[in-house]
This record gives sequence, C-alpha cells and structure tokens, in this order.
Amino acid sequence: MKNKLFLLLFFTVVIAYVVFMHDIGNKPISNRSHFNGMLSAYGLFRGEIASLEPAAGVEILDLGSTLFTDYAEKQRLIRLPKGKRMRATGNSLPEFPEGTIIAKTFYYSYAKEKRRRLIETRLLILQNGLWNAATYQWDTAQKDAILLEKGAIVPVSYQGKDGIFRQINYQIPSQKDCGSCHRSDNQLIPIGPTIRNLNIEVIRNGKSQSQLVYLHEKGLLDYKDKGRFGTIPNFHDVSLPTEPRARAYMAMNCAHCHRPTGMAGRKSLNLDFATSYKNTGIPFNKQNIIERTAAMGAYHMPKMGTTVIDTAGVALIRRYILSLK
Repeated sequence: MKNKLFLLLFFTVVIAYVVFMHDIGNKPISNRSHFNGMLSAYGLFRGEIASLEPAAGVEILDLGSTLFTDYAEKQRLIRLPKGKRMRATGNSLPEFPEGTIIAKTFYYSYAKEKRRRLIETRLLILQNGLWNAATYQWDTAQKDAILLEKGAIVPVSYQGKDGIFRQINYQIPSQKDCGSCHRSDNQLIPIGPTIRNLNIEVIRNGKSQSQLVYLHEKGLLDYKDKGRFGTIPNFHDVSLPTEPRARAYMAMNCAHCHRPTGMAGRKSLNLDFATSYKNTGIPFNKQNIIERTAAMGAYHMPKMGTTVIDTAGVALIRRYILSLK
C-alpha cells in the first residue's frame, strides 16, 4: 500500500512539474506597444491603400518558401527608418534597426472576376529593442483595415486560380495568438525573412536579380560576402527532389514552434531547415507527422493559421516520410 501511495505521489509531482515548467516557458508576451487604430495611419501604401502599392521607402520582400494559410495569397513589405540598414551576419534573421516595420497582407484573388478580397494585414514593429505584433482586419468596403485585439472569423467563398471552388472560414489571429508562432523564448521575432529565405532571384526594375544584392545596392542591407549565404528551396517547385522540398515545407509551416526556442521547444521535433536529419526527430515521429498533418481537429498540425487541409503540402510530406528507411 505504501509503495502504491509513493508511486502515486511521485507521478503527481512529476506531472505538476512538467505543467509548471511548460507554463513558465510559454507565458503570454505583451510588450505594451501602442498601435494605431487604422492601418492607413502607417503610410505603407501610396494612393488608395487597397491597391497595395508600396509607398516611397517601403520595399516588397519575396521569400524562397512561404507559409500556407488556407490558400490565401500574401504581400510582404518592409520599411526601415530613413538612412538605416539591416545587417546580415549569417543565414538566420538579419539584424533589424530600431523602428523597422514588417507588414504582411493576406488576400484572395477571384480569377474570373479579376479582383481580390483583402482579409487582414499583420504588422511587426521593432520598438525599444522588442518586436510588437498586431493584426488589422480590412473593412467590407476595402478602404482601410481596423486594429483587432480578439481576432475574427471571415467567411470566404471563391474560385482560385487553380479552378477549384473553396468555402473557407478564415481565422484572423488575435494579438495574443501572434505569440504562438512568433515566440522565441520569451520574445517575439519575425519568422519568414531570414537571409536564407531572402536569398533568391526576384524581378526588380524589369529584370531578374539577386534579392540580397538588390537590397544591398538600395542601401537597405549590409553584408560582407553574399556567397557564404545559403538558400531555402521553393517547396512548390516540382522539379526539385522530394527531400529538400518537404524539409522546406516543414521549416516554414512547423519549425516556428518545433525548434528549441519555440512553443514546442520541449517536444522531440526540431524542424528548422538547417537542422541535420538525425537531429530533427523525424525518424521517431514519422507516423505522427503523417497523421497530424492530414486530418483536421484537436490534434491537427499546424495548430494555428489553417482551417482546411493543404492537400498538396500533405501529399508532399507523406511522400517524403514514406521514402525514408
């Protein structure tokens, strides 16, 4: 009897400790930043802001691989304080100057009607050395976007460029939700614009050129040797082998949580693209990865940002996992 009581007490203490440590590591992040009530107040766009034409001093950023968000398309912008530059020191995030604004607008294109519907714009602003996040929902007139705190659900019915008709209950995250993906220990950070992910060819001024070189020549990015930077493949590129495509997909859709400093940092997966295969935890989680990405519900992965299955992405992951010995 004493042994049973001892074991019961032991496991109770262990469970309480695990829960306690999880709560310590994942406390909500609030940098108490003030955000303007309307997106237009930031002057990121010229003319009617629904045109999404960047204002002077605002640059478009393209990524090698991107996050899947219920088939929404995205425009990424960055504005640096005048005369300031980013600094690349490796393949991870560049060092951003104080006052940097990163904006990402989510929208759906209606192929037959030659129009688009703007859903939300997310802002990351670097103030006092800390990143602050906010979400703005576009109004029904598509004239401006309004600051949200609690998030929203937006029904969307449209026929995509692939000809498929979709009905989606798009979820705009709350300010608190932003910390779920953008967490690094107890701070917020950008996710997509790493040097590795920016190191691609883009069309600027009517010609194809290196995005890093373009940003450098515009006085927005400092680096010592462009040749030492890696790149992340575009997982949509079917001409590439399955393995790097699948690793890129998981890096962009899963690694923001499944990395040492993320929300799931204590789990057995580290899906950062730079992590060697033997250290990813993929060999021990094959079936779990297949099942949790392929079905919606409480156990669906990723937990945030999707309300429908990315059929192409899931097929890519499954093909990759089943190819592993």
